[in-house]
Amino acid sequence: MAKETVKVDNGLEEIELVKNDKLDNEKKNKENKKEKKVKEKTKKENKNKEGFFKQISNEMKLVTWPSRKNVVKYSLASVLMVAFMAGFFLGISALFDLLYALVQGWIG
Repeated sequence: MAKETVKVDNGLEEIELVKNDKLDNEKKNKENKKEKKVKEKTKKENKNKEGFFKQISNEMKLVTWPSRKNVVKYSLASVLMVAFMAGFFLGISALFDLLYALVQGWIG
């Protein structure tokens, strides 16, 4: 185990820095382990891709689709809400246009 010591004097205090090769080796080992885990994970993902479409078909069998009545009801509610909001903002816009015209008439 090799140690490298560096002394730094900044005028106020003396700082001693110690470099330990054992700690550096441990860090490298941890990084290697992480890389191995990533490689193993990609291997597992490749295996999972083979059954991907089979899983999709199984999930689609579990989906509960809305009835025709519900689709029509919610679609109609959405269209009516959009029409109502469009009319509301059209009315607000017309009101402000009227007020603007009145103010312009007073000012000249």
